[in-house]
Amino acid sequence: MTKTPTGKSVRLAQPVKQVTMDAGLVPQKAGRKPRQPSAEADPTKTTVNIFAPVHPSVAATRQKMKQQAAKTAAVRLGAAIDAGALPAAEAKHLLLARIVKSLGSAEAAEKWYRSHRLSELGGRTPAQMVRAGELKTLLEHLGKAAAAKA
Repeated sequence: MTKTPTGKSVRLAQPVKQVTMDAGLVPQKAGRKPRQPSAEADPTKTTVNIFAPVHPSVAATRQKMKQQAAKTAAVRLGAAIDAGALPAAEAKHLLLARIVKSLGSAEAAEKWYRSHRLSELGGRTPAQMVRAGELKTLLEHLGKAAAAKA
């Protein structure tokens, strides 16, 4: 997607064609009920959307745009962490997402976040450090601890 001067996203064109075919030839997705035909529609026929393949250059452009968006988001997040400007709720979410990988569950990560005292950081809990705006220090500490384990 590209942005226009008005800020709206513009989708790159992808032609669609609708065809009517025998309903028995169309595979049904598991767990999804088939559409109820209208009163005047033939129940043995169905309409199928056919999407034209995307040109390789368009697919490559889309991939580059996704990669650039991810890089930009990472830079913004890093800048917000460095400046201490990341809201506490977002900081908690970021921290829990990182810790879940090592602890194995969201419940264990939440318990660690609220009650685990870090003696190296003054005996405070991660929740206290996040509320104090010290996410960067906490992340650096966790990075050092992970490097020491490896």
